Amino acid sequence: MLETYFSASKMRAHLRGGPSGPYLDGFAVALERQGYSADTAVRYLRAAAHLGHVVARQGAMPIEVDLAAFSEHLRSCRCPRPIGGRRNHHTIFGARLFRRHLVEIGVCQPAAVPLQRAEPRLVAHFKEWLRKHRGASDATIRLYARDAARLAAALGHDPEGWEPASVRSFFLDCAGRCGEGTVEKLTTSLRAFLRYLAVEGRCRAGLADVVPGYARWRLADLPRYLAAEQVNRLIAACDGEVVERRRDRAILLLLARLGLRAGDVAQLRLADIEWETGSLRVSGKSRYEVRLPLPQDVGDAIAAYLADRPSTCPSDHVFLRNVAPFRPFRNGDGVSSVVRRLMQRAGVVSPVKGAHVLRHTAATEMLRHGVPLEKIGLVLRHRGVDTTAHYAKADVALLKQIAQTWPEVF
Repeated sequence: MLETYFSASKMRAHLRGGPSGPYLDGFAVALERQGYSADTAVRYLRAAAHLGHVVARQGAMPIEVDLAAFSEHLRSCRCPRPIGGRRNHHTIFGARLFRRHLVEIGVCQPAAVPLQRAEPRLVAHFKEWLRKHRGASDATIRLYARDAARLAAALGHDPEGWEPASVRSFFLDCAGRCGEGTVEKLTTSLRAFLRYLAVEGRCRAGLADVVPGYARWRLADLPRYLAAEQVNRLIAACDGEVVERRRDRAILLLLARLGLRAGDVAQLRLADIEWETGSLRVSGKSRYEVRLPLPQDVGDAIAAYLADRPSTCPSDHVFLRNVAPFRPFRNGDGVSSVVRRLMQRAGVVSPVKGAHVLRHTAATEMLRHGVPLEKIGLVLRHRGVDTTAHYAKADVALLKQIAQTWPEVF
């Protein structure tokens, strides 16, 4: 398999004759299967050969590959050019991939997992309750459980003895070291945990009420959205036949036309697209599933991307990363990164740089086209009309027409 990447027989013989030689052909097959380009694969194969020489020089066996020692070696590497290489991203990452390949074929032992502190049973039950009765996502469960564990560690693992003053003091101490967004999340997670304990009879009723709310008036600010001209510039920035541009166009239209969250797009599966009925199944917060109409331009963009989507990844997720190894987005952060790159490419300046600004834009556009707030709430999957009413303030020009003149003060 090395013949694919190295045309010189002398170089192939050199690589196969090194300590990593017996495993390089298989490593090359794995790199090709994962979709790495030829130039990148060559760098990773050289890094694997370099790693083998360093391990052999240290008197270790292939099963004892130490990436930390290899990284330290690269700081002062003086290996000959055919063997060594400079310390860079490709060398480090190639060595890491090679070790992972050795683990997969049973040559190298997996790295030891560091022992983690046992999770309190109280927190474990809380996590199970969130998953079963609230339908919370894994990210939300991790956040709530982290704050619950911190509270239990500070006040003790017997909630029946928790005093309101102690709970309030713990919150104020944490809030003094956090930003606005973190304080709001801390308030929500602690109140949820304390309400759960009260329902289970593990602490006194009403203890959640001692956690103060952040001084922020609900719906006080205007929704942040893009103008129609800015959205058109973003769409134009996706023009092109390369698979990356097709993917970005499909993602952008899903966000701008249907107001999906970044996490919704990242978790979208092939089976969620019902081509016969022209609809899309979306399951977002609390695993609340709805069917949304699939606009023609959005469907065309998705179909164009799927026609050229990388075939090396067997995943049923609709959208994949555009660099090897081709795999689905881990969460909505990758989708927001796509939007940020498009904004930079199109020269769009916005106070909010991410996918959520397009959700606000979709809601604002529906409102301006006369769609009732109730139907906008159904599309956005809001639990109450109060949340959707936030967008009623979007049309400032219309509000100026009905605003009353403020009486002068004499």
